Amino acid sequence: MFLRNLLQLHSLYSRRRWEQRIASVLSEHEESKVDDVARRFARIYKERRYTSVEEAFPLHDKARWVGLSEPSGTSPGANRAVAQPSNPHVLKLALLGPQNSGKTSLLNALSLSHIGAVSNRSGSTKDWIKGVATVHNTQLVLLDTPGVVIINSDKDRRRHAAPSARAWDALMVTELVLLTIPAGLGFVEPEQKAVAREVVHRASLRKMPVVLVITMMDKVQTPKHRELYFSMRTDFESMCLPIAAVHETSVKGCGGLLELKDFLCRYATPGEWEFFRNEATDATTVDRLSELLRQCFFEVLPHEIPHQMRHRIIGWTKKDSGTTEVITEVFFDRPAYMFIFYSKLEAICYRAQRVVERELKGRYRFVFQAFIAPGGVSSR
Repeated sequence: MFLRNLLQLHSLYSRRRWEQRIASVLSEHEESKVDDVARRFARIYKERRYTSVEEAFPLHDKARWVGLSEPSGTSPGANRAVAQPSNPHVLKLALLGPQNSGKTSLLNALSLSHIGAVSNRSGSTKDWIKGVATVHNTQLVLLDTPGVVIINSDKDRRRHAAPSARAWDALMVTELVLLTIPAGLGFVEPEQKAVAREVVHRASLRKMPVVLVITMMDKVQTPKHRELYFSMRTDFESMCLPIAAVHETSVKGCGGLLELKDFLCRYATPGEWEFFRNEATDATTVDRLSELLRQCFFEVLPHEIPHQMRHRIIGWTKKDSGTTEVITEVFFDRPAYMFIFYSKLEAICYRAQRVVERELKGRYRFVFQAFIAPGGVSSR
């Protein structure tokens, strides 16, 4: 009892010291910095001196066109006439697997474009991300999903129930499943076994083939690594799951990707293409930039902060100098998370500029405005 009371007092004392430290740091800020924050807030929310996303991309503002009749003689898809090859084939497939199994990296590699956020930390994908890979007359529509987590407690349900449900929903709109398992230890972890069994079971109910893709094969280099890998393959095959095929891939070494594409083309059925030959995704530029920002948050911010924050892009202003100013709102449910975010703001902006300029081929400047959401942030 005495030890528990002592720990509680120590925890309370540490929290108070942390709050006092935050207050002292804030009080040391120069008046000019405080004035800059006030002027930025007034420019964005009072004077509204920026170009909103709806104005910058008017065709992407769906709500503005609701209820408007189409001009006579035109159809909704008239402006998007996709050129069809002589014998078009289409295959829609879903990438399912446990967290940190390389699904988004595989999606980016197959679609030859950086579409989704990639991170060494789990839970970087929150919703569906669509990629497109075109092979001759066959178009592969890839649907990346959040990592599947088996719900065993209320804590798992609060954090992983919604993303896992979105992952299972992908089975309703696809025809084939890519089950991703990372090549690592000499055995398959119990969590990965449970996810694999559940994926195969749900796919079999819809009579969908399941292709096992073992990712991160670049880690298998030495004889000891190969021995551990063969032990893992033996452990997985002992589960006796009805797998259509097994493919070994490495995104870093570009190994096994062509063989995987050729194999998937065998399951394609005749159908019209939905995307142009050179298209890699249906995501807009704003959506892609939002994913790149999420990746930067996972790279820079510590602990659980990237999971407990949400962001949205509200401004997209093109300057005369050729730089695009992107205004982003960031929401937190705890003041401490917001203070840590502002302490890492310079590193976040520097990293975001480098990543976005490399992927989107342009110069961007980022303006962040953080808020505290007392009721908490949504799971999306």
